[in-house]
Amino acid sequence: MAWTAVVGVVGTYFLYLLIAWLFLLFSRRLFLHPFKNIPGPFLAKVTNLYGGIQAIRRRGHLASYENHVKFGPVVRYGPNRLIFNTITAVQDIYANPLVTKSGVYVLTRMTPLGNVFDTPEVDEHRRKRKIISQPISEKAMRDFEPTMAEQIDTFVEQLRKSCRLSEPINMTKRLEYLGGDVVGHLGFGYPLKMQTEETNQWLMWGLSFVNVRVNIYMQFPKLAFIEPALKILGSKIRNKYRSIIGKMIVNRTSIPKDAKRDLYAYAADSMKGGTSLINSELWAEAFFFVVAGGATSATAMAALFFYLTRYPSVYEKLNKEIRTHFQSGEDIHSGKALRDCIYLRACIDEALRMSPPAPGMLWREKIPPKKLADGGLEDPPLVVDGHVIPSGSQVAVNIYALHHNEEYFSDPFQFIPERWLTAEGRDSSSLMRRAFAPFGVGGRSCAGKAVAYLEISLTMAKTLYYFDLEIAPGPQGQIGAGTVGRKDGRGRKDEFQLYDVFTSLHDGPVLKLRERQQADGE
Repeated sequence: MAWTAVVGVVGTYFLYLLIAWLFLLFSRRLFLHPFKNIPGPFLAKVTNLYGGIQAIRRRGHLASYENHVKFGPVVRYGPNRLIFNTITAVQDIYANPLVTKSGVYVLTRMTPLGNVFDTPEVDEHRRKRKIISQPISEKAMRDFEPTMAEQIDTFVEQLRKSCRLSEPINMTKRLEYLGGDVVGHLGFGYPLKMQTEETNQWLMWGLSFVNVRVNIYMQFPKLAFIEPALKILGSKIRNKYRSIIGKMIVNRTSIPKDAKRDLYAYAADSMKGGTSLINSELWAEAFFFVVAGGATSATAMAALFFYLTRYPSVYEKLNKEIRTHFQSGEDIHSGKALRDCIYLRACIDEALRMSPPAPGMLWREKIPPKKLADGGLEDPPLVVDGHVIPSGSQVAVNIYALHHNEEYFSDPFQFIPERWLTAEGRDSSSLMRRAFAPFGVGGRSCAGKAVAYLEISLTMAKTLYYFDLEIAPGPQGQIGAGTVGRKDGRGRKDEFQLYDVFTSLHDGPVLKLRERQQADGE
């Protein structure tokens, strides 16, 4: 009994000590912190658990939008975190030499060496970005386009088969498989064949698991202590993923470097080797390339199909443009005719605005002070939209919230491609254009912009040329839509629903397609 009593007393003592420590910590964060006067949810002011909860619920983008509506253009999203909703902040954060990626990116690392995504050091990231940009530049895309076109033709053929069976088609799944096949060829000239075989289709589910983990760690870094448990629970997925990456690399390195126009051909000589394949830079970049490659295009196209079938006048106008600019499906390729499809580009941009592929927060922090030759320190202040940001703090702009800010976009929840065809929409210096950032801004923006626009443009043009679209009947047709009456930000019926897991998860739309009677004489 005596020992039991002692344990009880000690336990009570430590409980009181913990309560006192938390009281002092929370009091400091509420009343003595440099951000004490910045509004935000109470829980967010005292702990990053608020962001973690939103990440687990996959609604960080919706929470950010709601907080900006309630609290204004700057919101305290964590004890040491601010989110902004202005174009000034976009430039101050993402195009500022005083700013670098937050250290939380290192927590998301899944390979021994860092890749272009999870490397916060400025110079090392610049070197990696230069390497990774080579195979996805506009010039490289001209070499790769025939391979991409083959995968898009496979996509069209699979749609045609479903048409002839009168099957409703879940566009998200088809587009993700297309994106995966394109990335397999673009990275290592490897035929994943997701569109035609089930063998590698699990990759898309596996990538979702990876991104959920990344987002939770970024929003609630202290939760990274569960990583050992996740490694055990996710060991089967991780091993399968490593196996397919290894197979892709080994297959590619077995043939001459210049045999294909892919990441390996352009970048292999510039990458650092390692004691083993897994410890090489090629492995690290391949891991990221496959994870991130297809997400942007699939999200934008799924959203565009959703909105086209809910805005008949937009659908009719875009159909007319595509079917008058091209005399046959074989005519659809990069060049003047595709560039002249200005309404197609406007529709793509509007889909990217309403459904950004990375809808959450890309955290940034101030770079460390630089040592001067005289022994002093160069430490200029970081100012974001008029707010001085102390060292150790993190800042971000939520792209979904920015893209739905009424100050920059009138009727932000309406799909209006025409906004991009006005004088303001065409002017790169206009407020609207400066607030449009689906690929990010500055030196750390998405390097795959040219790939995404080409893939989206070709896929949408060919699909609309060959098929007529309509929403599937019954409950299937509502997949991807909001639900009237919901109070969690998902009550807008005609908004394509995104689930924020760093990239965007989504489902649908489910459509019925009909072949055009006179497409290419068919």
